Amino acid sequence: MLELILAQSLTIVLNQNFIAEIDRPTVVVNASTLQKIAPNNDNLNYSGRVNWENPQAPGFSYPGTALEFKFTGTSLKIELSEDNWGSENYVDVYLDGSSQPTTIKLRQENGQPVVYNIATGLENKAHNAVVVKRVDYLAGEFKLHSIAIDGELLPADPDSNKKIEVYGDSISAGHAVEYKTRGVQDPQTDLIPISNAYYSYASILARDYDAELSLIAQSGASLVNGFGFWNNFWHNGTGTEAFYNRIKPLSDAPLWDFKQYTPDLVVIALGQNDAATVGNNLSSEAWKGHYKQFIANLRAKYPDSYFVGMFPNMYHDTQWDGYLTEAIAEYRQENHDNCVFSLIQKQVTPGHPRISEQQLMADTLKEFIDGTLTKNGFNWDVAN
Repeated sequence: MLELILAQSLTIVLNQNFIAEIDRPTVVVNASTLQKIAPNNDNLNYSGRVNWENPQAPGFSYPGTALEFKFTGTSLKIELSEDNWGSENYVDVYLDGSSQPTTIKLRQENGQPVVYNIATGLENKAHNAVVVKRVDYLAGEFKLHSIAIDGELLPADPDSNKKIEVYGDSISAGHAVEYKTRGVQDPQTDLIPISNAYYSYASILARDYDAELSLIAQSGASLVNGFGFWNNFWHNGTGTEAFYNRIKPLSDAPLWDFKQYTPDLVVIALGQNDAATVGNNLSSEAWKGHYKQFIANLRAKYPDSYFVGMFPNMYHDTQWDGYLTEAIAEYRQENHDNCVFSLIQKQVTPGHPRISEQQLMADTLKEFIDGTLTKNGFNWDVAN
């Protein structure tokens, strides 16, 4: 007998506007009608940096990290444990290509697994499910323990031959993206429930190209270690240069194996938080040195990839546009590397970009890829 215990007072957000509080008694489901699938099953397709230290409970830390699978049957449950050291964590589950996901607000339960009822009463046919971590590490991480279905797990679709990797901050993570009013400061409320990496320009761009995405983004993170908008909060200003090679945005997290994922295109969207804090303690020349070294570090990992250093479309001191373009021009000349480019997005908002403003960034990037990069030799097989 396989026991799957449905927790009481499970909160499910059903498309951002309606929250249903569901009180459930303990339910025992017979193993003959429900099949429990382990996380390391070959038919489960992961994207993003997943922590596989425990193959029976892989961890999701970065925003936009996702799982996709196909199954037959009429119901779907997922078993997750929450490591919530910060704000509340949310996960979206998209079924059969619907634009309206089921959103679950994760329960901590002292790190113990909780089974979430995603769907019942489905038509008994082949279904596609995508599970996405909405929020960055400010909301903690979660671990996947199993999925449960009353049908059969089907072979996964093959990975796309197009691969993108993005390094960024809260803008790339989709912070406050679902706030309805654009072109204004963020509301003075809890922004975690309206943050969603699925609507980041990075995710939109990947969907436009039907590409794989690895999103290494963290709110408050600068490029340079020791700075950042939340210097006294975000691990004393841990910069991306200190965690870009980690499985989570901590300088002491386990190292990531770069051999697991080789992108055709790398987008570096950093500088917004450096601009908010860098002053006399770090000159513009020193910052450019850090930027060039960051490119060099990634170039050593990805010798054939194309790079775009981008300043996003949130308001900032325009001097930083110059610092970035100068750093990239100097890197190109000093290293004889003609596959590294700069792109400055037009500033449109004092607050975090909303969905339509994220779409603008994705559109500008797509135009740049299809135009400038392609004319300079880029194609989606450069890293293969």
